[in-house]
Amino acid sequence: MISVIVPVYNVEEYLEECLESIQKQTYTDIEVILVNDGSTDGSKEICERYCQMDSRFKLINQENQGQSAARNNGVSVSTGEYITFVDSDDVISSKYVEILNRYMTEEIDLVECEYRAVRSVFNKLSQKENIQIVFEGNSEEAIIESCNYGLSYSPVVKLYRRNLLENFPFLNGVIFEDIYHGVGILKFIRKMVKIDYVGYHYRERSNSTMHRKFSEKNLDVFISSDKLVELFSSDKKLLPYIGKFLVQIVTTHHNYFTEKINPYQSMYEEKLKQYVAIVEESPEVARSSKMIRMYKLAPSLYLRYTFPFVYKTWGRLKHLKALVIKGE
Repeated sequence: MISVIVPVYNVEEYLEECLESIQKQTYTDIEVILVNDGSTDGSKEICERYCQMDSRFKLINQENQGQSAARNNGVSVSTGEYITFVDSDDVISSKYVEILNRYMTEEIDLVECEYRAVRSVFNKLSQKENIQIVFEGNSEEAIIESCNYGLSYSPVVKLYRRNLLENFPFLNGVIFEDIYHGVGILKFIRKMVKIDYVGYHYRERSNSTMHRKFSEKNLDVFISSDKLVELFSSDKKLLPYIGKFLVQIVTTHHNYFTEKINPYQSMYEEKLKQYVAIVEESPEVARSSKMIRMYKLAPSLYLRYTFPFVYKTWGRLKHLKALVIKGE
């Protein structure tokens, strides 16, 4: 059996579409654990209705504790040999569970697929059947690939062997916990695969973690980042890759909140300096990072001016290239 765990919090607008996509899975030996995280809208009633319609659906109600607690609680009551997470405003393809399970062999602990945020693109690509393995490797190889952004650090788009999640739970009480968990869990796998199948539609919303107004809670990004450094602190080979990953995390996170973070500017600069120093313990890894090279040109200007300028210029050039290709 495969357990599908869905944390639910105030998503009545999207929840039915999400649960419908799970209910219509071609792989039917599933249990669906709905964890209502103290919703104050009609989400609980929608969950109850699906539980009445389909005996595979089970509802857990908890006071609002956040997604990590919801996922951990879902794991604790689940019974499947394998586990996958679906966010309650997202949609999965009808063959999502079937196809991920197809690649879960005796030696594999984790299978990952692709996602798309644009619904029309997802609808088209999710029909693809000539699936290829784009990555297959052991723990060390997977960590390096993840830190080079070849693998996702999101908890979704993945099928896990359950003991991974039992032994390495999500961090409770912090946001951006996926930074720590998504890379950290790779330390404990034997082998994983990534396939080029687009099986997951990720819905981008204006009130998501990376789009809401900046608050001190957003500084949790450093809690997760520092715990990841601590986890790999004794591994001299992999730690520089972790540093490289965190340089990009801090850079992009700062860029999202550029107008809001003035009171915390010095903290971002200090953390970035720490993570750059970790990368530079390996000259080879440092040379492979464009961000490190940009940072070294003008460290004091990097977050405020250098990266935003380069990022915006690169975006404009990319747009112009697209227009030239189209002949416009």
